[in-house]
Amino acid sequence: MNAASAAPAQPAPNQEAPAKQALMREARAHYALGLSEQSAGRMDAAIAHLDAALRLAPDFPEALSTGGYILQSRGHIAGALAFYGRAVELKPDDFTSLFNMGGLLLGQGERGLALDCLSRACALQPRHAGAAANYGAALAEIGRLEDAVEHLRRALALDPNLGPAALNLGNALMRLGRYEEAHRAYALALALRPDYLLAWVGLGIVAKEMGRFDEAMAAYDRALAIDPNSIETRGNRGCLQLLLGDFAEGWEGYEDRWFEGCRPLPASSARFDLAAPETIRGRRILVVNDHGLGDSIQFFRYVLLLAQAGADVTFAAPEKLRRLLGGSGAALAWRDESDLSGAFDAALAISSLPRAFATRVDTVPAPIPYLRADPALQARWREKLAGPGPKIGLCWRGSQDFRVDPRRSIPPEALVPLAAAGARFFALQKDATPEELPEPLRPHVQFFGAGYDDGPDAFVDTAAIMAELDLVISCDTSTAHLAGALGRPVWLALRHVAEWRWMTERLDSPWYPTMRLFRCGAGDDWRGLFETIAGEIARGFPQAIRGEPAPVVPIWHIGE
Repeated sequence: MNAASAAPAQPAPNQEAPAKQALMREARAHYALGLSEQSAGRMDAAIAHLDAALRLAPDFPEALSTGGYILQSRGHIAGALAFYGRAVELKPDDFTSLFNMGGLLLGQGERGLALDCLSRACALQPRHAGAAANYGAALAEIGRLEDAVEHLRRALALDPNLGPAALNLGNALMRLGRYEEAHRAYALALALRPDYLLAWVGLGIVAKEMGRFDEAMAAYDRALAIDPNSIETRGNRGCLQLLLGDFAEGWEGYEDRWFEGCRPLPASSARFDLAAPETIRGRRILVVNDHGLGDSIQFFRYVLLLAQAGADVTFAAPEKLRRLLGGSGAALAWRDESDLSGAFDAALAISSLPRAFATRVDTVPAPIPYLRADPALQARWREKLAGPGPKIGLCWRGSQDFRVDPRRSIPPEALVPLAAAGARFFALQKDATPEELPEPLRPHVQFFGAGYDDGPDAFVDTAAIMAELDLVISCDTSTAHLAGALGRPVWLALRHVAEWRWMTERLDSPWYPTMRLFRCGAGDDWRGLFETIAGEIARGFPQAIRGEPAPVVPIWHIGE
């Protein structure tokens, strides 16, 4: 072997350039032909030319972007995203690819990636109405509603004829509780496009929130005239009918409460009649939990009716509810809520049971209590809660990730009047800290510490605590349902137009005989409502303590 060998020859810098330039010229020719075929609507021919262009020049961002658009138009989302992504890698300031990719990602639920793409698109073309509109929609999806409103208004200023921006503006404003502005936004969307189904649905929802029920029903009827099969329309119309006490029609519409593709099992035609035992006795019935914990508690009464009437009931429900609901003593088979296997005579969602029983306002089954606290836990909490004055449980918010929560939760500052009520308050609130409450109220409220009701069995300690309280005051959340199902005195604080199950104007509930409803007036004056509630506490509890903070209860962890 020679001691030295020649190094590999390196091509001269300009040696490859002519060949590459020739390939690129040919690629651009195919690209131009592809654009021409696309403009003529001959998509197969357009794709063939774009393929040829990309074989010749794989790093051709314009061809990648156009190819992504054609794939998107044909419903090939994954391929379109791959093309747009590669185009942006090669050309970071490719507005078209960023804009289109952001819209696709938003539709796929990839909110973070969508925000990044659309933010960059807006920076590249600040006066592009579509980019501002899509960015606003993405901001709304992650809950940045004020920012969303700003960008959606900007989009409409740039293009007053942009109907989807008006629709999304209405949606964002409604979630902020700015109903008059939302109403105007939906009206604008409909002025631009009178057959805009989702705008009619939005108008119906916001009119309902404003207490304009006739207008809401008329909007839903217009939407149904456009599309009689619209589940968004039928579901919202059904909830309005239930709110107004029309249970006969309302339950039918309520069957469309799920978004498209989210129904846990096919609609059931099953009907049950306690006066005709043969409709129930001996039948194998699968009941599937389909909503949140509050719905499970509210409608569990129907599961008990089936079991007591002789049905062989299997309840597919979250495991964390089994100890609480199992304390009812009913003979039930339990399984995971995702397990729908097996042969049954009827299978239906728990929230469909009122329809199956043909429930009307005056026939709501209310065998209170139908849930009971664990006696051993109750005895242990009795000792912990002992002390002077009325003992009142307090729950001011629901789940913080629930989209409706800003409208059903109570602003903590509105609770200040309770400080003068002379009661001992106990926070029946998961993940709550004293810092959530305004300073004047903190000395009067005791917290149970980190991990409160956070074990594998939901609500078992809360139920035991409630059994030892004189009263529960709650916003519209599962805590209120639990108190009602236990037969405990419960005062429910509601916004002016509440959820369907609390109907309108009533101060009581057919669902829970021990419940009293306190409703905000128009404008949702929560502070004024709690001044009323504080006065009712003072009148209703002669043993109230005057001018003294509540004694502190030692932290006692769940299940101890």
